[in-house]
Amino acid sequence: MKRIQDKSWFYSFAHYCVNASFRMAYRRYEMIGTEKIPTDGAIIFAPNHTNCLQDALAVLSLDNKPKVFVARADIFKNPKLKKILNWMKIMPIMRIRDGYSNLQKNDEIMKYAVEVLEDKVPFCIMPEGRHRPMHSLLPLGKGIFRIALQANEKIEERVPVYIVPFGLEYGNFFRYRSSLLIEIGNPINVTSYLKENATLTIPEQMNGLKELLTKSLEDCICYIPDNEEYNALLTLCQVCSENSLVDKNKKRNLHNRLIENKHILEKINSLKTTDSQKANELIAKGNEIHDLAQTNKISANSLKSKKIIKNIIGRIAQLIFFLPYFMASFIVDAPIFLISELITLKIKDKAFCNSVRFVINLLLSPIILTITVLILFSNLIWWKALIVFLLLIPKHAIVHDYLRNVRLLFSDIKLLKNKKLTSLINEVRKKL
Repeated sequence: MKRIQDKSWFYSFAHYCVNASFRMAYRRYEMIGTEKIPTDGAIIFAPNHTNCLQDALAVLSLDNKPKVFVARADIFKNPKLKKILNWMKIMPIMRIRDGYSNLQKNDEIMKYAVEVLEDKVPFCIMPEGRHRPMHSLLPLGKGIFRIALQANEKIEERVPVYIVPFGLEYGNFFRYRSSLLIEIGNPINVTSYLKENATLTIPEQMNGLKELLTKSLEDCICYIPDNEEYNALLTLCQVCSENSLVDKNKKRNLHNRLIENKHILEKINSLKTTDSQKANELIAKGNEIHDLAQTNKISANSLKSKKIIKNIIGRIAQLIFFLPYFMASFIVDAPIFLISELITLKIKDKAFCNSVRFVINLLLSPIILTITVLILFSNLIWWKALIVFLLLIPKHAIVHDYLRNVRLLFSDIKLLKNKKLTSLINEVRKKL
């Protein structure tokens, strides 16, 4: 009988294609800390959960090796979909909302998960249990720790069991072709922890592991507590990250942007102790900037920049120069783009939108490109057809990037005209 963790040549091929397409879904993609992933034991990946399917695909993009995932059980009700999900190496897991009587079914899932780990195939579970598009964390569930303890009980004599924190930082939770930073934290050696804390009860051991993982995930992301200060603190990070880099010689990449944001949050927390009045003033101004930007539909990307006029001139030049390329790309990509946008307009939970866009592009792009090949090679000399085809391969990315530039151009212009907002931004930058 074929097991979920068994290798398949077709799965391996599809995995490679999905990874390539996933990287194209982001303008900027960085992965930090892969050297921390242990090679001597069973691995349980534990990502924060903010962006639906994209979070699982981020873990999958780590390499081209198979990984087994769990997903909420209700999506397995359709027999055909269940078969596809099993082929994708996804297992169902029951949640409390599925009813307490159904939670017993998780015992069998736990057993399969342990078998996966025994075979040294990485296992992934979102410990928060549900997604939420915020730079924060929900309380972690017990499922991941139950699996870790059961796996350790069965295989500790052969190999250690690790939980690996997997921080996911999206530049924008709702926009396609945004940025993604994958920050892998220090692994938690479950086997060593249990030996060192053998006198504790199982619930106490699980709570200890929960505290360790929570702290590790907070360290991997731009963690902002979910309270009344959340919007203000996030806005202050967006506005001030450009001028808060401790080492000015460092590259401005996603990892260093995360360091900058953490530095800002630390400064504000420190001010709460040393100068509470100044801290409160900054938070009040952060809220004011956030509200003004929301009201006037000004992008966070505009708020970050110190050179608005230069940006506006640069965007206009780019839009003019790349207009023919955009038009050609849009003509070819129109079915994918329009279908995606029509479907996402009807989705209430906007965190699903990028997952829907990704899947539609993944499924339809090969068909569209095949039709494009037939038309080009039927009407052009082969070498001209080949050049045009190669230029049109990234069509979906070109369309989204061009429209992003259009949005940001109007956003920059609105920011330039809003003297109150620009004054507030300059004020908080001086104080931070």
